[in-house]
Order: sequence, then structure tokens, then C-alpha cells
Amino acid sequence: MQKLKAEIWDRVQYIFRNYYDRMIHCAAYYEGKADINALRESVYKIVEHYPILRSSFHSNAISPSWSVNEDFSKEEMVDVVYCDDLKKSVLASLSEEISYKAKFQFKMTVHYCGENCAISLLVNHMCMDGSDFKYLIAKIAEGYDMAVKGEDLSALSLKSGNRGADQLYKDMSEEEAKTAKGLMKNVSRTGVKNKFAFTDDEDCSTRFHLRKLQSDFVSTLKIKGKEYGATLNDVFIAAYARAISGHLEESDDKRIAVTCMKNLRDHIKSGESENLTNLTGFMPCVLDGVEGSFTDTLASVTEKTKSAKDDEFCGLYGLPLMALAFKLFPYSMAEFAIKIGYENPLIGMSNIGIISEDAISRDGLKCVDAFITGATKFKPYIQLTTTTFKGETTLCIAEKCSDNDSKLIEALLDDILKELRSFVG
Repeated sequence: MQKLKAEIWDRVQYIFRNYYDRMIHCAAYYEGKADINALRESVYKIVEHYPILRSSFHSNAISPSWSVNEDFSKEEMVDVVYCDDLKKSVLASLSEEISYKAKFQFKMTVHYCGENCAISLLVNHMCMDGSDFKYLIAKIAEGYDMAVKGEDLSALSLKSGNRGADQLYKDMSEEEAKTAKGLMKNVSRTGVKNKFAFTDDEDCSTRFHLRKLQSDFVSTLKIKGKEYGATLNDVFIAAYARAISGHLEESDDKRIAVTCMKNLRDHIKSGESENLTNLTGFMPCVLDGVEGSFTDTLASVTEKTKSAKDDEFCGLYGLPLMALAFKLFPYSMAEFAIKIGYENPLIGMSNIGIISEDAISRDGLKCVDAFITGATKFKPYIQLTTTTFKGETTLCIAEKCSDNDSKLIEALLDDILKELRSFVG
């Protein structure tokens, strides 16, 4: 049986399994009905090309790895559901989890409702991050288009190569690579312990809390942000920090740490990974507080993020430390060491960016709405994810929580919107 090496982030995502569900989630809603056979043809071709999608993870004490499953059929590629409520059906599907031991590390479902449909896709975060998740979605749509037209899918162009983190250093000079590989500083430990005031309720389930920002409002936020030298992401961080400050457990420490996820492909000239993988780092934004006006907070956020981005090694800190732990210790001990040395962010934010309409709409199948969100967090961890489709931005907080917790999260999202509206006036 073919084996695949478990790369650094494959292992770390597994280690953090008690903090979140390890899933990446996507929902896409369409006018028209997807051709299930064409979709299965496309997914089959892609799963055949990328063995990580049809592998089972084995966490042994010495050296964890993936075992590749060779017995699979086109019928297994995509499930079908007939429903009366697309949104309800899709969110129920996205609430599921894929075992790292499963035959496939993804689950795609087509939800048919009258003359329309929706597609939900779950992928184990151990296999890839948000950037490659978007690549995967685009390639599935491209293959679907070819299958509908009766074209040979062997012509579908799919990247191949290394899944390892070492590709981050390939375009650096020898001196730069040496410096980058010595960045042992653990930026995940911010020292800020403030956290969202969840309840102690134990009756918890996966819930998706969503807010949609209309395209004209998003455009106004961008324009207004530029007046202050801020990106749209800076504006979202500022609104998030200010809003969540009123929903934290009581503490004398007024600091707020919003840890953003950094796409490390910026360190590769092509801007692309060689294969489906995780190339993500931490970019903490620690604020002394959120006193004053929105623009005061935005100025602090912009200063912090600009300083981080100006660092040529942004996001690379701590990767060598993790690599060293896995190299020096048996996996069981490395897991213990990383849990001690690394902190999963209590307050996180992930900007997955733009979902291309051209990439997921096809002839006879027009995508009218879509969003992607990262892993479902477990209390006390919380993360805000943003994606933009057709100019509209979806804010999502995916959380395993109770009814009462859900009300608190909904109130947080309402407060984020209030902050954004106050900024544009």
C-alpha cells in the first residue's frame, strides 16, 4: 500500500483536533440543476490525481503517515440529497465531520430543490488550507465543464509536486533561507489570555452564524479604509476587536489579541503551492485596548499589520521550531511538546478572500451565492472567517456551542456590523 509522508501542518492540525473539528467548509447555491454524472467524473479524476484525498491518517508513536486507498468508484465521489430547504440541508451537511481514519478526506453533496440546487463540500484541514481549497473547488468546476461537454478529462491541468513546507524556502537566497530556517520565535504565544464569554453549557452542536455584507457597503468600506491607509481586512479586524471587547470574560487586562492566518505562498515567486497542502502561518495583532473611536482602533490595527507585513519573513516564525520538535522527538513526545509550546488562538480571524464567480459558475449552472469557512471551533476558541463572492462579503463564525452560546455569537456579529456602519457613517 502506498504511503504518504505526514507533513508539518498535517501533524499540527491533528494535534489541535481537540480545539476544532479540522474541517474546511464550502457552500455554493445555483440556479439550475447540476449534472451528477459529470460532477462525479470530475471529482473522480481529481481524487485519482491527488492521493491525499483518498488516504487514511495513521498516528503512530514514532512516525505518522497517510495510507493511500486504491479501491474507489465514481459513485462514491458525490452524494445526492433531495430537500425542500436548500440552506437547511446544506448547513446540516456542513455540520458533519470526517474521521482522519476515513477512506476519503472529503465529502461532497449535491442538494436538489425543485429546479435549483446547492453543493456542499467538506475537506479535512489536515490535507490543505483555504488557498488550496479554493484551487480544488475551481478545478472540480473546470472538470465538470469538460465532462458536460464530453471532453477527455485527461486534458484537465492539475498541479503536482511537493506537499512539504520546505518549498517555502526554494526561491530565497542561501542567506535568506538560512535565516528563515532559524526563526524559532513562537509568535502563537501572545501572552494575552482574554477570551470570549461562552456559557458553561455542555449540550453543544456545530452551528454556522452568518452575516452578509452587500457589495455597495463593502465597496464603501474599502474606499473609507483607504482614506486611513487601511485595507478591508484591517477594517474587519478593527470592527471585530472593538465588538468582541464587549463580549469577553471579566479581566483587568484590556489587551485584545486577534490572531490572523497568513498565507505563506507570498514567499513563493509563483504564489502557488506545488500540491494540495497547508502553507499557513500566524500573524497576531495585539492591541493595548479599544478605547476611543473606530478610527483610533483602525490606526492601531493598521500600524500592527503593516509592521508585520513589512517583515520579509512574515508568518514563517515558529515553523522551524515545529519541524525541530518532530525531528528530535518521537511523535507522541513531539505532540506533547507542541501542545506546551504552541497556543491555539483564543480569538482568531481568517480572510479566505475572493471566491471567483467565473471559477464556479458553468453553462446552465449559475452560482448565485457561495461562502467558505474554516474549522468549527470548540469553546473557548472562536474565529471569524470572511469570504467575498460577487462583491458581497460573508462573515461566518462556525462554533460547536449551545443555544445560549449561539445567541451570544449572534449578538457579537450584530455588534461587528454596528461598528462597520459607524465607520462609514
